[in-house]
Amino acid sequence: MDARAETEWLTVREVAEHFRVSTRTITRWVNTGEISSTRVGPAGRLVRIHRSALTAHNPSVSAAA
Repeated sequence: MDARAETEWLTVREVAEHFRVSTRTITRWVNTGEISSTRVGPAGRLVRIHRSALTAHNPSVSAAA
């Protein structure tokens, strides 16, 4: 099994692939609070999204188009 499949925390890119949207859309969802996330790293520049946030988030129809 892929190690990424077992990881609880996902990158913006992995979440974008899950929802089939751009990384910019995920960043916008994070900034507007549509999806919960945590900032990590020394300066807090890296964004990680918990796997449970994927099931909790229900993207609008316009975001999926």
